[in-house]
Amino acid sequence: MKAVLIVLAMIAALCGCSDSPQGRWEVTASIDVYAENDDVAPVIFSLAPGEVCSLGEGWSYQKVYRFKRVSCGKGSGWVMTDDEFREISDNR
Repeated sequence: MKAVLIVLAMIAALCGCSDSPQGRWEVTASIDVYAENDDVAPVIFSLAPGEVCSLGEGWSYQKVYRFKRVSCGKGSGWVMTDDEFREISDNR
């Protein structure tokens, strides 16, 4: 019984920490997307103005940097800023 409670607690913690990208955000300036939330991670692709992505809500802090999860048509990864994104309203 104790093992079951530990497993359930671990599953709840993992689900509660999920920050999957949501919404529709338009890229307003070129931005690099990193493979991981680490400043030494390779850039896996770059986004150009006009592309549409989904963004995570929370930040992941690593060393002195912060990263936000992003998911786009080109793939998914991490960005170091959300200043180059504009939220797209569904009421267009």
